[in-house]
Amino acid sequence: METIAVVGAGVMGAGITQLAATHGCTVHLVDVNESALTRAIDEITRSMARFVQKGKTEPAERDAILGRIRTSDTVPELGDVTLAIEAVVEDLAVKRQVFVELDEATPPSAALASNTSSLSISRIAEAVRDRRRIIGMHFFNPVPAMALVEVIAGEASDDSFVDLAFKTARSWGKMPVLAKDTPGFIVNRIARGFYLEAVRLLAEGVAGVDEIDGVMRTHGGFKMGPFELMDLIGLDVNLAVTTSLWERTNRPARFEPHGFQQTLVERRHLGRKSGRGFYTYERQSPLPACPVDRRSFELSPLLADAMLSFSMRAGAVQSARTEQYIFSRILGAVINEAGLAYAEGVASSADIDIAMVTGTNYPRGPLAWADDIGHRTVRGLLKELNNNVGDGRYEPAPLFQNAT
Repeated sequence: METIAVVGAGVMGAGITQLAATHGCTVHLVDVNESALTRAIDEITRSMARFVQKGKTEPAERDAILGRIRTSDTVPELGDVTLAIEAVVEDLAVKRQVFVELDEATPPSAALASNTSSLSISRIAEAVRDRRRIIGMHFFNPVPAMALVEVIAGEASDDSFVDLAFKTARSWGKMPVLAKDTPGFIVNRIARGFYLEAVRLLAEGVAGVDEIDGVMRTHGGFKMGPFELMDLIGLDVNLAVTTSLWERTNRPARFEPHGFQQTLVERRHLGRKSGRGFYTYERQSPLPACPVDRRSFELSPLLADAMLSFSMRAGAVQSARTEQYIFSRILGAVINEAGLAYAEGVASSADIDIAMVTGTNYPRGPLAWADDIGHRTVRGLLKELNNNVGDGRYEPAPLFQNAT
């Protein structure tokens, strides 16, 4: 039976603790806030009770799982730990302090992983003596249900610790993918186009939030449209990730946060958790909360042809021109970002596709989708979209530029 430590008893820390304990690990759950520890254990207990109620877990097994969890308000001596996972707030200084403590409390053979979704693993590692042990293990919420784990190697990470994290995630029933230590890793980077293009289309008056969501569900096969998903995640969380990615990549136009979303966050219209975001949740069925200032738009003949070809090959066969425009811009941005990430060595093409399907419930991996559409067709769309803007945000990735 392995022993692990989890530092941080918030939603993610509690989820990781439950996952590890369910798979037979003894878990030391650490948080300086004793009330946070109490809430975490209460939530894990309620979660396990639901499993028992649904017949997925026997009462005796539930009791055994809960019995494998130890709590502490300080990092104890962890001489028998093989893996420690940090899941505290997204603050570099706070995370570094946690790793200084873990570096001292754990044996040299233990891997030390951060659950960060946006901070550099290499920068976190700068605070400790043995940087080889510092890696990333980015779980997705809710941890017990979401299959993906992004395993990130920092500049100094030793392969043995990366392998340990990879094998551990797999032994816990997860789908691990290997990512380079770059801003946004895989999922949070590639998904930006899904959100930002949707907000731009709304701000340009092309269509309303429900129309844009409907296009991506109906013609793209996405389980949720971009505005529905942003409301679920939280507009503040989504904006913070976008802003961090934009800043850390030298402010490229394609990642620039949009003022429309910034205004909603300033007004505390944060989505489902506040009762209002892009939709309002005051009634049983959500209703659009952002009226569209609808405006006409003109397409050059070349862009119209490229858009039609892309849409037909991508699956949006029975669609009107506006629907094709919405679909092409959003999916084209996602596919191009996947191509850019691949070109930069962020991850393999297979891992990029696995990450986007398992981490965001996309209907298909963007690079596999691009293969089916045809790289020349993808390039044709991106080139014509890029000709219509002055900031270069649709410049085709090398993977598509070189298509013959």
